[in-house]
Amino acid sequence: MNLQQLKVFVLAVKLKSLSLVAAELEIKQPTVTFHLNKLQDACGVPLFITQSYHVLQPTEEGWALYRYAQQVTALTHDMQAMMEGYRQQPGGVIAIGSTHTPATYLLPELLKAYKHELPGVRIALEVKTAPVLLEKIRHYELDCGLVSYDKLEDNELAVTAALRDDLILVCPPDHPLSMEKQLSPERIAAYPFVSHEPESVSRRLIDGWARQSGIAMHLAMEVSSTETMKEMIRSGLGIGILSELSIQREIRQGTLVGLRLPGASFGRRIYLVHHKKKLLSPAMQQFLAMLQRDGLGGGAHT
Repeated sequence: MNLQQLKVFVLAVKLKSLSLVAAELEIKQPTVTFHLNKLQDACGVPLFITQSYHVLQPTEEGWALYRYAQQVTALTHDMQAMMEGYRQQPGGVIAIGSTHTPATYLLPELLKAYKHELPGVRIALEVKTAPVLLEKIRHYELDCGLVSYDKLEDNELAVTAALRDDLILVCPPDHPLSMEKQLSPERIAAYPFVSHEPESVSRRLIDGWARQSGIAMHLAMEVSSTETMKEMIRSGLGIGILSELSIQREIRQGTLVGLRLPGASFGRRIYLVHHKKKLLSPAMQQFLAMLQRDGLGGGAHT
């Protein structure tokens, strides 16, 4: 087996279509079939549940190979990118993942400062939920990530607890709750609630707080965008629970009010994460050094 065969195989599993693989690699479809046949011959076991490849569904053996092949191809891409970084220093490419809060309210200024220091570096930023980003980092598909999480520990990952970013209750300044000196979960539950999407870390934490408090929130709307949530809350469609970092500007401007949730102890932080075994390019080393210099890397390591 060779690297090209593994690359074709990984794409075949991901895309589930010979024609899509051919288009992605800019080769002819019979060439895709040739590589898959040669790889299957080298392995000596069936890799797909079909002989004609019309339906690309891996066998048990195929899935076992895929886990290794995915890492091999990702590491090869990483190696090539690193060598390119050395050839073009201080240029190169860094692939950063971020959850929505740090991507929107933290990274713009940080990346501006970084680009000022290293204008030749190209930055690829991917904004996704924390579970998706962590899986990509484990498979060497991202150089590092900034993720909002309650408590993050992983044997494969180097994790630095950076900024604390608690979840707080948010409402318009003229809302009845904004005038109350002592909030209770029952009073909060009496009002319509604009919520995060179900699969987000914030929603999981909020649902846990509601269960612990013995209340059921009346969901008026589920929204995937923090900025949209703020607009919905400001317009009076409901109250919400948002990242403290995400509403600092609105609190300063007096357009929204932030209140502490009674009985809540989230311990939510923004973590800086990269794979322990990943070799860091010069551009990536300078990015991590800048984060630590600017106070984002001063927390505990795992």
